[in-house]
Amino acid sequence: MQQEKKPVNWRAWLVGILSALVLIVALQNSQEVSFEVLFASFKAPLIVVILLATLIGALIGYVAPLVRRHHREEKQHRS
Repeated sequence: MQQEKKPVNWRAWLVGILSALVLIVALQNSQEVSFEVLFASFKAPLIVVILLATLIGALIGYVAPLVRRHHREEKQHRS
């Protein structure tokens, strides 16, 4: 009896590897930096800035396809 191989979940591997790389880079950059957002200026450890930027990017990457799918479904229902 032959066992079927489970397909490799490349997306999970890619997310895991990229998360590890971001964590390594963040941990190696703990010096304090100043940065500006619009008209406000802040000082924070670079690790916080890197992790915050990564979190915002992940949130955009998660929400954008949902919004596009919702708009596409609305157009189909109107037709």
